[in-house]
Amino acid sequence: MLTALAYVATLQFQFVYDDESQIVGNQLIEQWRFVPYYFHMQVWGHIIHQEGNYYRPIFMIWMRLNYALFGFHPFGWHLTTVLMHVLATFLVFKLAKRLSARDDIALIAAAIFGVHPVHVEAVSWVSSVTEALFAVLLISSFLCFLDWRDGRPNARGYSLLLYGLAIFSKETAVVMMPIVFVYAWIYPRAEQQSLARRFAKALLPALPYLAITFAYLYPRYLALDGLFHTFTPLPIRTKLLTIPSVLWFYLKLLFVPVGLSGFYDTPYVTSASLGLFWLPLIGISIFAAGLFYWWWKTRDRLVAFASAMLIVPLLPLMNFSVFFQGEIAHDRYLYTPSIGFALLVAIAITSIGKRLRRSSQWGELLLAAPILAIFVVLTISQSLYWSDNLVLYNRGVQVAPNNNLAVNNLANEFERRKMYPQALALYSKVLERKPNFYLTNFNFGYVSGEAGDFQTCARFLRRAAALDSTDGSTFYYLAKCEIRLNDFDAAETDLHRAMEIDPRLQGPHYTLGLLLKQQGHTQEALDEFRDELYKNPSNADARREVEGLTPKR
Repeated sequence: MLTALAYVATLQFQFVYDDESQIVGNQLIEQWRFVPYYFHMQVWGHIIHQEGNYYRPIFMIWMRLNYALFGFHPFGWHLTTVLMHVLATFLVFKLAKRLSARDDIALIAAAIFGVHPVHVEAVSWVSSVTEALFAVLLISSFLCFLDWRDGRPNARGYSLLLYGLAIFSKETAVVMMPIVFVYAWIYPRAEQQSLARRFAKALLPALPYLAITFAYLYPRYLALDGLFHTFTPLPIRTKLLTIPSVLWFYLKLLFVPVGLSGFYDTPYVTSASLGLFWLPLIGISIFAAGLFYWWWKTRDRLVAFASAMLIVPLLPLMNFSVFFQGEIAHDRYLYTPSIGFALLVAIAITSIGKRLRRSSQWGELLLAAPILAIFVVLTISQSLYWSDNLVLYNRGVQVAPNNNLAVNNLANEFERRKMYPQALALYSKVLERKPNFYLTNFNFGYVSGEAGDFQTCARFLRRAAALDSTDGSTFYYLAKCEIRLNDFDAAETDLHRAMEIDPRLQGPHYTLGLLLKQQGHTQEALDEFRDELYKNPSNADARREVEGLTPKR
């Protein structure tokens, strides 16, 4: 109830950020007949030119179910996102209870997890439901694994099935195997074993999850045309130097979850400087040493396993090359690691309660109450930044003024509101810093055309096409500018190029039809209008043209 209360305001939020292209602009979630395609494409497969690393068919089925229930009404989508987080919170309680055999630790851990402000992005933004979705499946899989360890043979099959669903929901579920290994190592069936035998005994129960992972990799390879793609090539040295600053960034968010945003300035570290390398390295080393000392003094296996639950899910995030530039750190990536953090906080609070001679469950909950109250207030207040795009992107630019994507997105929102001078000023700021940024060149050209400056429109769209020739929409909008400049031959060439690159793109056939009609090629124009209607039956203008050009009988 507390978790649901913290996020009740999000039910009034709009679709924001990627929701508009991933949900509203995604025709593949509107009909059940497309479901088989989900297993043969990446999440952004409806945008043909865009390469991706996200193979998540279960998430796409989740979007299809939501569309079937709610259409494009944001309320329902936000409701199911909040409910998924509530379910994850309940499962964290079940997991903590199972591991600790104590209600107080389980209650506090679940409450900390449920209302921690670092989950604002994952719960307030519909497209980020992948975090809660795969976490629910992953925790359920691990609980079934624990049942199997306790002597329920059928539970192993359920665990593997749930893990399969989890990894087909989000690729980072691959952490299941190391988590199972770590648990079997920390909680061996027999205490007196050699290290080699203990390693083998810990590895054996993890191997079936490795088999499921290999089975997943084949369809992933086919769908993505590779296991993963490098979006930002980085030297190994830069990756290694950047790891401490990113880990320190995440650690600060867990302990002091303020100043949250969908965008951050997280630079790549290219030299071992004091501020960006040595101080973060010292900070995380002190934290790691503190965890080790805590375990060493108490010999509490739960402390060791909770530490692993915090650290292991962070490891796949350290391959920064698979992220777009400037996108290497986000709050939502802490969704699963925060389970371990919540467990550690709960263990610490109950330990303090015992020392203060407040060993009753309610006494320890009272110790947690101030933290929970602060977290609830911070969650409610910071979730409001996700209410609509203008608020979200303004916040992003405020927190991360050097993040080109945040500035570009704010400019896009100004364009949507027909605030063209403000949009162009922001695009210019990005282009000063990064002249060859394809997206901003495209947006600058598009908005210039909307503002009536077709010469500038054509110039920047040609530059965008030179930077990335795989986006059909670039050639489509370039052709529209060329028509306004009376360059009809170039326009016809670019329209054909747009249709060749992206056969599903809506608009080029209609625009080419108008061009052919103007030139007196009636039959060819009619064919183009019909092709447009086939791709987009709701295009009333194309329908009128077909009716007007079709010979009367």
